[in-house]
Amino acid sequence: MSHPNISKPGKWNTTVLQGSTFTRNLTIEGIDLSEYDFRGQIRKTYGSPVLASFTFALTSNSSFEVSLSAAQTSALPAGEAIFDIEIFTEDDAFVARIIEGKVKVSPEVTR
Repeated sequence: MSHPNISKPGKWNTTVLQGSTFTRNLTIEGIDLSEYDFRGQIRKTYGSPVLASFTFALTSNSSFEVSLSAAQTSALPAGEAIFDIEIFTEDDAFVARIIEGKVKVSPEVTR
């Protein structure tokens, strides 16, 4: 299998509403995503502990859904954080960062 040559990940900055379910559908052109698994994490800074890990669902060969549960977003500290999303094959024989960016976590009032 020939893997894509990804020299630069896409940039995506987003807002997460603390305490709400977060779901977005993303499309990556030119890659058959059905050949890969996904992983992605949110951290306060590059070296800090993981604040949340995304859940993924493939919606077509070029699109996928990325989500966080309401419990996960409730646990996120208000403010700004960073994230990235990777595609990978079994045993990490191939890994590529496809998206990276900032996450603004809007604080929840009603609990």
